[in-house]
Amino acid sequence: MHNRVIGFYPPVLGTEEEFNTFRLGGFYTKHLSPGEEVFLLNEKEKLIFGRARVQRIETGKLAEMIQAHAADNHAVLDGERELAPDRLMAILTKFYGPHIATPTKKTTVVYMRRIE
Repeated sequence: MHNRVIGFYPPVLGTEEEFNTFRLGGFYTKHLSPGEEVFLLNEKEKLIFGRARVQRIETGKLAEMIQAHAADNHAVLDGERELAPDRLMAILTKFYGPHIATPTKKTTVVYMRRIE
């Protein structure tokens, strides 16, 4: 038996109920399935802070995925939904760099619901 871990860098926000996380590339498309339980990891402290059940997984180009799914992303749930795409793109660009977080980059969006 294996347990998948998905890491988050602080501040970890918006993971209390249902949320999504954006991951560049296609790793999670191949390695996660709806219904699977995953552990949520604080990458800075290397501590598990919860569990979640994968609801669905979608893959596409970053620009398209941001327009369709940004408003449900854990990092921007606290703001206005119409500003979510711009806010999320700024976060991803800062995290990955503008040479990696490009509009055509393959991106996986994983929807999860926290398990208590």
